[in-house]
Amino acid sequence: MVAGIGILGPQASADETLTVTGLTGVPVGGVVSGKVTIEAKVTGRPDKVVFNLDGPTDVTWTERVAPYFFGGDPPNGSPNGWDSRTVSEGMYTLTAVASKGSRTAKRSVTFTVDHDRKSKPKLWVTSDMSEPGGETDADDISAFAALSVYASKFSLAKVVVGGEQRITDCAGAKAHARKAYGAYLKHLELSSICGLKGGFTTCTASHPWVKKPPATVKALIETVRAGGLTVLNWGPMTESAGAACWLEHNAPQDLAKLSIISHWTVASPGFPADPNCDFDRSACEYVHKLAAKNKIKLIELGAAGQKFINTARGACDANVTIPKKGLGVHLNAKHAGITPDFSDAITFLVLLHGGIADYDTNGKGDANFNKAYDRVCAKAPAIFDDLRAAAK
Repeated sequence: MVAGIGILGPQASADETLTVTGLTGVPVGGVVSGKVTIEAKVTGRPDKVVFNLDGPTDVTWTERVAPYFFGGDPPNGSPNGWDSRTVSEGMYTLTAVASKGSRTAKRSVTFTVDHDRKSKPKLWVTSDMSEPGGETDADDISAFAALSVYASKFSLAKVVVGGEQRITDCAGAKAHARKAYGAYLKHLELSSICGLKGGFTTCTASHPWVKKPPATVKALIETVRAGGLTVLNWGPMTESAGAACWLEHNAPQDLAKLSIISHWTVASPGFPADPNCDFDRSACEYVHKLAAKNKIKLIELGAAGQKFINTARGACDANVTIPKKGLGVHLNAKHAGITPDFSDAITFLVLLHGGIADYDTNGKGDANFNKAYDRVCAKAPAIFDDLRAAAK
């Protein structure tokens, strides 16, 4: 026997840190449709994990044994999954709360439930709205309010405001948009080019955006590449041109996934000006050039939206009166005292009334002007009924 030598037992280890390291199976800020498998990844051996879903429909689910799935899992079986069709559409926050004794840890993810996502047009809006509540932005203010009325009809990837170089109150534009429409239009953002001088210029391999596009342009590129997208263009084509230029030089195979529905970037009969090109003509020319070569789809509506609001209470036989309350406050934004000026709204109204399958997509001239006007004009009474119903 050797004196002085003993055997020590294992030292008591400190308590494991209780942490929810992740919530897998649902995209942060994304859209959920149908059944998904959502798992809380937890360290620290919790006594239980409680899932709290907060939104239009509230749900609570408790798991006591790992793995921790929202909706549970049978012993030695596959997870049941969570069926988003069991709750109402809208924005939700799911929080997983792990607890052990008096200790807790949690993690949250926010997403949107959209039951008919696959059948709805996937849209991205670019707008030059600048002055909060200002007269010169009547078209954008009213169009955003009209889009809010019909938001459930579309899958809105992103809604971007302030997309023009001459804007001086970018923060004001963003604040107004979120206050006025944030409850209806998710994923509202300020354009990364708001107030940026110089416009798009010419698409070349040396263009700085080909290597490092601004944040909202980069997000637009990624969304196009992820599965295709239709951009509703309510102002200069700067961001659409920037995205197309990046694609042309870096991923030309994805150019065909980009579609644009544009309001008044070409002249139309009785409407000779094309004001949305005035502040970045190079961007307009580039996008139209790509469309003429069938590299992208450009449904150019010309001034069809302007003609519609000019004649809605006349030739289109609509009651254009909208109460000034709720969304009606913004729907009543007018320019020069005419009918509420949601002329930009023609870009999504054509999707609701007749669709765009038979529209020309090469961006030439006024090929779609009369078609868009006639179809939306015929639905004018019903459209204004919808808008009035939302003014409450």
